[in-house]
Amino acid sequence: MMILTMLALQAVIGLSLAACATPPALSVNQQIALVKDHPHTDVHRTMDYRIEFTYTFKAGKGEATDRLAFTGRVVPRRGLDTFVLRLHFLDAAGQVLGTTILYAPGAGRGAGRPAIDRLIDVPAGTEKIGFSHVARERRVLPGRR
Repeated sequence: MMILTMLALQAVIGLSLAACATPPALSVNQQIALVKDHPHTDVHRTMDYRIEFTYTFKAGKGEATDRLAFTGRVVPRRGLDTFVLRLHFLDAAGQVLGTTILYAPGAGRGAGRPAIDRLIDVPAGTEKIGFSHVARERRVLPGRR
């Protein structure tokens, strides 16, 4: 009996370690082809947020890195306790080459303000951009409002 319990415990630990070793798949919403010749304006909506944005791709000269001048306004849904919005740089096949946090209230410069104005380094081989986010509802404890 004790041997079966030990084997079951080892199996559970093995599954837990395997789950930790494999990162969760990243879900990038609405992949947008990167426009490299002129400013591009767009709106992206999910049930958790809306972002209105304009970006301009700036090619690096010589060995300088390509950059993206990104401006926008993000409006998270009311009632969210946690909200983080990320911008992903993707290759032609949709594989993530790089990621930056665009909006995270309480996490540094400009945090919590709806306006975004950033100059972001673009990884080589980027063909598309896309967004992902984390959103959690505000918990209301019993007896509180």
